[in-house]
Amino acid sequence: MSLLMIQNLTYQVADKVLYQDANFALHAGEHIGVTGHNGVGKSTLLKLLQGEYLPDQGEIHWQPNLVMGYLDQHGTVNKTLSIQDYLASAFAELFEAEQTLMVLYEQMATDTSTALLNRAAALQSLLEKEQFYSLDHRVIQIATGLGIDRFGLDTRMGALSGGQRHKVMLAKLLLQQPDVLLLDEPTNYLDTDHVEWLGGFLEQYPGAFMVVSHDTAFLDRIANCICDIDHQQIKKYKGHYAKAMAQKAQEQQHLVKQFEAQQRQIEKLEAYISKNGAGVNATIANGRKKQLAKIDRLAKPEEKPTPEFHFAAAPLNAQRVIAARGLKIGYQRPLLPPVNLDIQRGEKIAIVGFNGLGKSTLLKTLIGEVDALSGQVETAKGIKWGYFAQDLYWPYPDSTPVQVVRAANATLNDKMARQQLARFGVSGRKAQQSLATLSGGEQTKVKLCCLAAEKTNLLILDEPTTHLDVDIKSALKEALMRYDGTVVLVSHEAEFVRGWPDKVFDISQLSPVSA
Repeated sequence: MSLLMIQNLTYQVADKVLYQDANFALHAGEHIGVTGHNGVGKSTLLKLLQGEYLPDQGEIHWQPNLVMGYLDQHGTVNKTLSIQDYLASAFAELFEAEQTLMVLYEQMATDTSTALLNRAAALQSLLEKEQFYSLDHRVIQIATGLGIDRFGLDTRMGALSGGQRHKVMLAKLLLQQPDVLLLDEPTNYLDTDHVEWLGGFLEQYPGAFMVVSHDTAFLDRIANCICDIDHQQIKKYKGHYAKAMAQKAQEQQHLVKQFEAQQRQIEKLEAYISKNGAGVNATIANGRKKQLAKIDRLAKPEEKPTPEFHFAAAPLNAQRVIAARGLKIGYQRPLLPPVNLDIQRGEKIAIVGFNGLGKSTLLKTLIGEVDALSGQVETAKGIKWGYFAQDLYWPYPDSTPVQVVRAANATLNDKMARQQLARFGVSGRKAQQSLATLSGGEQTKVKLCCLAAEKTNLLILDEPTTHLDVDIKSALKEALMRYDGTVVLVSHEAEFVRGWPDKVFDISQLSPVSA
């Protein structure tokens, strides 16, 4: 029996139809990776499945009494709870059962009835079955696996950053082990080691799950099925990501061949009709007209343009771009030992390491957005910064992509701004919609386009790939490799920074390692 059945699903956002009569089924034991280009409706699908949105048409049927767990990145939590107490709340029913059992034990001092004994025995069996007496070990195991133990389990939830809170919410969900997990970009805010741990956990997960992710290496590891959203349909492929995409490419080639063959047939019929509409062959021509009218014409397969863009470099005479000496970064207290950095013109630098250690704070300190606690940062004269912050905050979220790109470079007119955006895969009506209506990936593309709208000689990028699909991620890597200026990049994606940076700094070691 299917855990989930989607039948004839239709859903539209503004004037864009995301799904049109789409069908899909989830079966027990399926580990599904949800893929598709930015803006096709991956996150929206999860919101529909857990009831946050309602379909315009069609049905979504879950198996009765199924326990579903959804990672809501915008969910609210009790900020007064410690991390330890918040994680323990995953087992609230078991703690209630233990309290009830303690009361029953007290009652048994004066009441030894069979009913009381049976009830106590049933509760004791439940606690043992659910491994209640090893809960602390399970909490520590998952907290360590996701790096939460570094925050201190007695830390209040209200003291955590958004990324740290995301980790803790994910940990609670994993502790609950629902029948079905719905995870939207669970590797966001996780560093390489913790992505590796999560991959191992999900590989062995006893239930079913659907995971939205743009990390193809991660999907290749955890998924035994791929749910690909394209052309307003939800198509399921058996096997891992690479196998699924190979099959999809073959299907696309087959559709192209079918379309081209039909076009040749249509052209042949039309040519005959045009030539023989009158005269001795007119009767045959009329027959060909009827034949032409009966053809069920195939839609032309959509060809998605491959994104290609570049970051124009402004000249810089200085050889040394940034020099940091004895730099202590942080807020009330230092996050790291004193940092010493020398970044030369044209160098490509990647900064990696555990989340929460201060990578983003280091970048903000280098550009002067956050004051150093002590030490010095010297920057070359003539620096023209380009800074990409990892959050998707917009001062004016009702603005359109065209407006914010023109604001980044006042010399651009509407047409030029639209051309720039199209290179990043934001075209047509998307360029004129409000930013708030765009997906995370589409907003990220707009931010990158703003960076490319003006010449720079130093790009400071904090997790620029978080929401990007495979094609735009590849184009970004190529653009950064071609860029003549200096790049300082923070990324948790090992694959993205493999092979091309001149230096890779592990922030926990504060020394360069091979790329």
